[in-house]
Amino acid sequence: MIQFAQPQLALLLIPWLILWVWTLWRQERVIRLLKNLGSNRVQWYVLGRVRFRRQRMKHVLFFLGLGFLIVAAIGPKVGTKVVELKRQGVDVLFVLDTSTSMDATDVKPSRMEKSKYEVGRLIDGLRGDRVGMLVFAGTAHLHFPLTSDYAAARLFLRAVDTRLVQVQGTVLSEALDLALRTFDQDTKKYKTVVILSDGEDHDDRAFEFARQAAETGIVIHTVGIGTPSGAPIPLEGGREFKKDRGGRIVTSALNEPMLEELARVGHGTYSRVNNQSGSLGGLLEEILSMEKRTLKTHEFSQFEDRYQLFVLPALICFLLELFLPGGRQESPQVRRRYA
Repeated sequence: MIQFAQPQLALLLIPWLILWVWTLWRQERVIRLLKNLGSNRVQWYVLGRVRFRRQRMKHVLFFLGLGFLIVAAIGPKVGTKVVELKRQGVDVLFVLDTSTSMDATDVKPSRMEKSKYEVGRLIDGLRGDRVGMLVFAGTAHLHFPLTSDYAAARLFLRAVDTRLVQVQGTVLSEALDLALRTFDQDTKKYKTVVILSDGEDHDDRAFEFARQAAETGIVIHTVGIGTPSGAPIPLEGGREFKKDRGGRIVTSALNEPMLEELARVGHGTYSRVNNQSGSLGGLLEEILSMEKRTLKTHEFSQFEDRYQLFVLPALICFLLELFLPGGRQESPQVRRRYA
């Protein structure tokens, strides 16, 4: 298989051929005119040292060298072998809490925006792994499936907010159940779940699903978003806060013990996000250190440059044209005539 690095340069062969034909025609025309110049004695004195066959050969060598250079500039490449490229990684499924408590601002600018920022940083640090996302509040939904297209993942991530799931609440067990069904059931390793939540779960079945996940080889990491002291939950518009039935402002606090226990049961780690950057560096290292599997295999032909095969003949042609004499030594008769 042959490819060319600069195929558009092949157009230079057209003017090269036209110029060569025109030069040959002009050379032959001049030779005919010179041969008709005067008598044989005059031709001998004037043209005696010129070898027209050598002149033709010099023109041929020059244009051959020029043609070889043009072909070398086109950049011919020859496919020599087929190389197999394997992409290895793990499946990372982010489970993001989108309940209204994630609008609290104890973590700036808000729990939700901080969660999205940290997920984006994690995606930037991955190396060929597949990523997917579930969102949950009162119900759980697959926001985007596992993919290696990080640009598409970031696009879907930007669309997440606390209005994405209409049914409010925090039912983490349903999200974990959906996560178990999202993963490929044929393999029991190479899979991890990253839960980002404030931990305000009202369903104890989450621990049962975490044990099931650990038994199937899925590692569950948890990330706490918020502070133990908590913050009020702003309503839409930000001027008022959510209140209970008694009219008191509801304060949403981070439930660290629940998230730590969930990570322990899922054989993962717990991390807490604060107002500083780089809070999940340890979590990223945990994911990168996991045993990886082959996610996709590509085969492609490896091409090697062969322009040097044309540069060398071009150099030889130019050198021959340069050192090839275009005439003969002066004849003795000419030397005696003008002595």
